[in-house]
Amino acid sequence: MRHGVGLALAVLGSIGALGACQRGSSDEVSRGVAAIEAEAMLADVATLAGPHFSGRLAGDAGFEAAARWAARRFDRLGLEPGGDDGYLQHLPIETNIIRGTPALRVVTADGAVVDAVLGRDFTCRGFTGSGAADTTVVFAGYGLSAPERGYDDYAGLDVAGKIVLVFKQNPGWSPDTTGWAWPSGTPRVKGGTARAHGAVAMLWFQVPGEDDLPGRGPIGSVLHGDGDHLSDLPQLELDASLADRLLGGAGESRHLKAAIDSLHAPRSRALTSRAALAVDADYNPARDTCNVVAVLPGSDPAYRDEALVIGGHLDHVGRQSPGLYFPGANDNASGAAAVLRLAEAFTSTGRAPRRSVVFVLFTGEESGLVGASFHAAHPAFPPERTTAMFNLDCVACGDSIQVGNGKSAPRLWELARSLDAAAARLTVERTWSGGGADATPFHDAGIPCLYWAAANGYGHLHAPDDLPESLNAPLYEELVRLAFRTAWTVADSPDRFE
Repeated sequence: MRHGVGLALAVLGSIGALGACQRGSSDEVSRGVAAIEAEAMLADVATLAGPHFSGRLAGDAGFEAAARWAARRFDRLGLEPGGDDGYLQHLPIETNIIRGTPALRVVTADGAVVDAVLGRDFTCRGFTGSGAADTTVVFAGYGLSAPERGYDDYAGLDVAGKIVLVFKQNPGWSPDTTGWAWPSGTPRVKGGTARAHGAVAMLWFQVPGEDDLPGRGPIGSVLHGDGDHLSDLPQLELDASLADRLLGGAGESRHLKAAIDSLHAPRSRALTSRAALAVDADYNPARDTCNVVAVLPGSDPAYRDEALVIGGHLDHVGRQSPGLYFPGANDNASGAAAVLRLAEAFTSTGRAPRRSVVFVLFTGEESGLVGASFHAAHPAFPPERTTAMFNLDCVACGDSIQVGNGKSAPRLWELARSLDAAAARLTVERTWSGGGADATPFHDAGIPCLYWAAANGYGHLHAPDDLPESLNAPLYEELVRLAFRTAWTVADSPDRFE
C-alpha cells in the first residue's frame, strides 16, 4: 500500500513538473509571439524594398549594402556570427549588371513606330548580352531546334543578321516520348539556339493565358539556365500586346500557338516588322556575394549541438536603369524581414531553446538557389545534427498560409497545422514534397523542411509593383507568429520530428 502511494505521488509530481514546464514554455512562447508585429516587419520590408538597395541583385552593391544592414541587426540582438567574415559567408556568383537605360523601338506590322517603355513594354532578361541591332524580326515559334526528334522551328528559316521573336514557354507536347527538358526552355538555351542560327538578338514573350498569372507584363528575372554567357546577344522580354503588334495584330500569338499545337508543326516566318534595340551590361562569372548567418546557441548541453535552420533569401533581381528597379517587397523582403523578426522573437523569450537556432539570409536564390546550396554544403551545423530547416519566401501577399514540403516532412507539417488549428486557422491543405526553392538543398541533404508562403498572392511577382503597399499585414503577422510557435516547439522539444 505504501509503495502504491509512493508511485501515485511520483506520478503526480511528474505531472506537476510537466505542467510547470509547459506553463514556462507558454510564457516564453507568448513573449516571442508578442515581439512579432506587422508594423515592425513592414518597416523592414520598406527599407529592403527601397531604391537605396537597388533591387538587391546578388553580386551588386545594393545587395551587399542590404546584407551588411541585416548583419548589423543580428549583431544588435547579440547573436553569434556564423560566417567566415563575421556574419557574412562569402561565395562567388555569376552576375550581370545592366548599365544605362536599355532602348527598344519597333516598327509594327502595320507600319506604326513605337518607342517601347522599359518596365511596361519590355524588360531585359537578367543575363542579356550587350550590343545594338536594327533589323527585321523573324518569328521562330517556340525557339526550339531538334531536327533529330522531328521538330525544328528554324527549319528553312533565314535568321542570319535578324532579330528572332519566340514564345517564352515550351509546348505542352513533344514530337516523341521524351518531352522537353526544363533547360530547353531557358533564355540561355533558346538564346543559344537563335545565336547558332545567326540571329543578332532574341525577343521572347508569354502568350496570354498560358500560365496562372494571365495578363502580366514583362518581368525581371535572372534565372537564365546553364551554359555559356551569350555576351553579344541582347535578350529582351516583351509584353504580349507588343509582340502581337509585331506578329500582325491583336490575338495573333494565340492563333499561331494554337496552329502549332494542333499540328505539332512549326509556323515560323519572316515578319514585316522591325526592331532597333541597344543594351549595355557588365558581366562577371564570379563576383563576390554573401549569405548572412547568425547563431543563437542552445541552452541545453544535451541538445545545443543540434540546430534548427531558419532562412529566407535576401536577394531579388536588381535594377535595369536609373528609373527602373524591382523592389521585391513580397519576394523576398517579406521573408527576409520575417527571419529578422523571428530572431528578435527568439531573443525575447527570456531563455534560448534547448537546441541552437541558425538564422540565414541567402543570396542568389533568384539565379538558382546559389546561396542556399552553398550554405547547405558549408553549414554551421552538419546535416546529421540539423533537426529541421524552415524557409520563408513570399510570406506577406495573399489570403491564407501555405506550408509546403508536408509530403516529405509530414510530422513537421502536422505540427504546424495543429498549432494553426488552435489559433488563426489560416493554413490551407495544399502541400508538396521535395523542399522547394531554398529548402531544396537542405531537403536533398536529408533534413526535414517546411516551406512557409502566403497563398494566392503572386500577382506582383518580379514586377515593378511588388511594393509594400501590396502586402496583407494581418496575414503576414499571423504567418510569422505561426512559424515562430512551430519553430520554438521544434527547437525546444526533445523530439526531432523526423
